[in-house]
Amino acid sequence: MEGTNFRAPEAARLLKMVDDRPAERVFRVDRSIYTDPEVFDAEIKHIFEGNWIFACHESQVANPGDYFSIEVGRQPVVIWRQPDGEIKGFINACSHRAAILMPYRQGNAKTITCRFHGWTYGCEGRCMRIKGEDTGYDGSFDRAHYNLKEVPRIAAYRGFVFVSLAANVAPLEDFLGATKAWIDLMVDQSPDGLEVVPGAPSYMIGGNWKMQAENGVDGYHVSTVHRVFATTMSARQSRDNRQGMAQTEAGRIVGNVPTASYDLGNGHMAIWATHTTPEVRPIWEARERLKATLPAGKVDWILNKGRNLMLFPNVLLMDNPSTQIRVMKPIAPDRTEVTVYCVAPKGESKAARSARLRKFEDFYLTAGMATSDDISALEDTYAGSLARYTPWNEMVRGWDATVKGPDAEAKKLGFEPVTSNPNWDHEILFHGFYRQWAKLIGNSNGKR
Repeated sequence: MEGTNFRAPEAARLLKMVDDRPAERVFRVDRSIYTDPEVFDAEIKHIFEGNWIFACHESQVANPGDYFSIEVGRQPVVIWRQPDGEIKGFINACSHRAAILMPYRQGNAKTITCRFHGWTYGCEGRCMRIKGEDTGYDGSFDRAHYNLKEVPRIAAYRGFVFVSLAANVAPLEDFLGATKAWIDLMVDQSPDGLEVVPGAPSYMIGGNWKMQAENGVDGYHVSTVHRVFATTMSARQSRDNRQGMAQTEAGRIVGNVPTASYDLGNGHMAIWATHTTPEVRPIWEARERLKATLPAGKVDWILNKGRNLMLFPNVLLMDNPSTQIRVMKPIAPDRTEVTVYCVAPKGESKAARSARLRKFEDFYLTAGMATSDDISALEDTYAGSLARYTPWNEMVRGWDATVKGPDAEAKKLGFEPVTSNPNWDHEILFHGFYRQWAKLIGNSNGKR
């Protein structure tokens, strides 16, 4: 891909927005990193269009012909399951005059005909038919010249599909690194893996995508922003005397429970907090099977730790009262579209699935009692970031508590973070996120 060279002088200006001086115990981010349109354009090109990003889950394209449409930065892309089971990705635009081919988010088609001029393509990307080909082109015409453009890289880890518009990226498993152990915690809850439950609520945040990325692994806000959720859950339980999975575990929001946070490398971040009543979680019904098939340390992590994993740059995987995939799509510096999917272990009981969905509605939907509060907080934060007389976000909370490498809980599970912190309200994990941001912006050389 050809593009603007941001290295000099533009990249130099952008890189100054991350003031990273560990020897002086300084790490701060210029608040214009969230508001500057030139920053946003550079991010789209060199991060979202030049890096691995999450595309979909394999269960969303389970059958031959199933497709799933996404945007990779500003580029329309379709993920398409092939007749032989392989998953491919194509630019979702007709090779003739660029009309979008797949207008729907999700569906099934063995072939697709452009609604503009009637050109037809097979799911393998081959241009199969051109309307009026015999009258419009001479004998040297090669229809294969108009095959759909495949994305340079597509790969999956345990059902999670990623794409890159840049060919020169590291192998996916190297990019994921220490996060694989966290993904395994979700997938290993069922011998048959995970499935995305039908339904995909979307909402818009009047703020920057990086604020949502930070917030997803920011334990510091929980007891303040989500106190209404915790109070409401407690009142509902007292009023209705709910039992078992009908209860919603909220003790980690108001209680003094063990927590931790991690910089997992390559911009990835994660936090966990101990569940006070793990027996009300849907996965609790599978505890005996888990104990019989998985190491004890992994079972403890699955059953007793609520977890948020931020995969740089665009997706959060959360396993708390319910389980979700939260996908971020940057629209503008002050506009981020978020789509949430409930993801669940295959084969769980009807009671567990029902409880999972009710808990998903309670917390993760804008009609629930938590997400709307997050949106308000993020929009307030964006508005305040426009105040140039106070230009810096200092990210130093928890500096003295930082451990290089794994803590005891990380060793139990077997992953190697860059740093560990013994509290989810510490901010040191954000250093890794912004170092990866700076690496990608600084290494951009105008070509992919």
